[in-house]
Amino acid sequence: MEGHVLTHHHQEHELDSKQVGMMKLLKDELGPGVDKALRECGETGGLSDQTLKRWLAARKWDVGVAKRDVQSHVEWRQKMTPKGRIDLSKIQASIDEEKGFLQGFDRLGHPVALVRAQRHVPKGYYTMERFCCYSMDAVERLGSRNPTWDGKLNVVLILTGMTVANYDLAGLRAVFDMLQNHYPERLYRMYLYDAPMIFLGLWKLVSPFVDPVTRQKVVFLSPHQLKGSLLEQEVPPAFLPP
Repeated sequence: MEGHVLTHHHQEHELDSKQVGMMKLLKDELGPGVDKALRECGETGGLSDQTLKRWLAARKWDVGVAKRDVQSHVEWRQKMTPKGRIDLSKIQASIDEEKGFLQGFDRLGHPVALVRAQRHVPKGYYTMERFCCYSMDAVERLGSRNPTWDGKLNVVLILTGMTVANYDLAGLRAVFDMLQNHYPERLYRMYLYDAPMIFLGLWKLVSPFVDPVTRQKVVFLSPHQLKGSLLEQEVPPAFLPP
């Protein structure tokens, strides 16, 4: 089921001529080889204008830094998905937990990813890294169905019932490392719903390593705050916890 997409959803700020020039410069410096490598590894858009803009915006429009980080991302992607997609045998146990769902679109046209922490079993940093890559590829496929999609997603992490068995410092670090190092400017908002004390302690350990811009997109929300909240305004009720 997909949510109704508002026709007046937020539009990105128009780029000025200097920024357009920086995008062209970055694309020229990276060259067609990087574009081809990204496509072969599963990022079908390659060095699209959206991709170039995201990397530059996340790196404060520093072409040199953006070039370095895109090249690093390509090397990572070639190791992660040499055949264009994740080897499912390496993440099948995570898939079988049925902890993550793509719900459709929110009212602003972003894909909605809902994750139930209570079903998560820690398996280490690199398994979480692979699972995130697999999930982001799925987000990309869903988002491409919306012609006005800005490339971002809304994440709702349901923390109800989380216990020490679900505690995963390495896994949470992997999620935010992925967002910062490989999927810049992809997160619209992340809602942390019904967080128990054990998660608050985990967040205290991880949050200092999260980029301040990303950290501002993280919203804690308790069940009694749900009614009338920003989450309820953005995401169709059928997608939300009962």
